[in-house]
Amino acid sequence: MSPTRTASYSARTQTVIAIENADGLTAAGGALWVKTDDGRVVRIDPATNRTTGELKLDTNSDPSDYCQGIGTDQAAVWACATTDQGTDVVKIDPASRRIVRRVAVGKVFDQLALPSTARGLWVLSGSDVNLVDQVTGRVTKYPLGVRCLQLAASGELVVATSSTENAVIALDAGNGSVIARTTLPAPRLAAVSGSDIWVDTSDGLVRLSRELSVKAKYPSLGAGVGGDLVATPDAVWLRAGNGIITRLDPSTGQAVEQVAPDGQQITAGSMLIAYDSIWTTSGDEGTLTRLRLS
Repeated sequence: MSPTRTASYSARTQTVIAIENADGLTAAGGALWVKTDDGRVVRIDPATNRTTGELKLDTNSDPSDYCQGIGTDQAAVWACATTDQGTDVVKIDPASRRIVRRVAVGKVFDQLALPSTARGLWVLSGSDVNLVDQVTGRVTKYPLGVRCLQLAASGELVVATSSTENAVIALDAGNGSVIARTTLPAPRLAAVSGSDIWVDTSDGLVRLSRELSVKAKYPSLGAGVGGDLVATPDAVWLRAGNGIITRLDPSTGQAVEQVAPDGQQITAGSMLIAYDSIWTTSGDEGTLTRLRLS
């Protein structure tokens, strides 16, 4: 699929910020928050593009034992944090920039996004998904039947994927019940856009209905292990492992624009659309790149 427009990183770059081991991204409290693979969360002020603070989250004695994952409940920042006893999630107050709650959930290492709905934060552990109440920290478990590695959520829908079991599972966010299951080849990242679900698979991007019936396939587009997939109200964004970013219009199902590196070294990383910009990390290079939307 060829996009209608193309652009280069150099034509869109607003800034490149050095952040060692930069990985996951979220926006909360007027700031951008970057989860690093060495157990930190770094705060970026989008008004100045400067680092304005960081927190060390991991407390385990083995520095090689770390985890991925960051998200927001629209008020606080939530991130993965390891201890010698297991893998927790922590709640960070964006105003005080302090950890205000730690919840032991045994989170799976691989879960990149920590999505939330009105009932709370959704976190994978084993073959269950945990709902963490954002106020009390109370955990409610719902069985999935298979070990899943990635989650997406929006409104009343939660989607879990298992690349090892070739499974995609849709849940009712209101009660945690499974409403649909389907099989796709090595599904990984997912995003919910309106009434549709977009899933990155080993055969490319797939568009599904809420009932998980296939609506469209995009074999030439894929995020892969080093990429990302996110949805905004009017677009679906796919970042490939080499940094190429494709924007799709969900109303037409067409790729409308592609932004590609042109000389920049971009490897595995995450992506976020926030503060009128595209943000993407490149972990091996230790960078956070901010690109104009247009």
